[in-house]
Amino acid sequence: MWVRLMRQWARYRTVFKVIFFTVLGLGIYLGMSPTPPPATAGWHSYFYHAGGLFACTVLNFLAFPRWYWWVRGLLMFMVGVAVEYVQSFHPTRSADITDIYANTAGVVVGLVMVWLFQLWRGSRRPAQ
Repeated sequence: MWVRLMRQWARYRTVFKVIFFTVLGLGIYLGMSPTPPPATAGWHSYFYHAGGLFACTVLNFLAFPRWYWWVRGLLMFMVGVAVEYVQSFHPTRSADITDIYANTAGVVVGLVMVWLFQLWRGSRRPAQ
């Protein structure tokens, strides 16, 4: 069954790439648009930041599984910082260091989930 799952994953790698770039593009568009999302106060804002970059980190792994973990983490961190940087130029948006902390938390949790999956996958490989 494990071999079958890995074959399906490899078969749909292009689909994961399309989903990753779609989610990444949507996040960048929403993050850099002049109007903020409807719920920007309280924990909702931190959930948007952490959840979005968590999803991008996991989708990044599904689309590009051979990348080093630090490359994946650095690229996702840079996306979060770039969004905050652009937000600092919009008069209706504001850049905040706590948003960068939330972005970083989402990336770190995503990297930990990927690492746990790889650890689990390594222990489940059939003996050759």
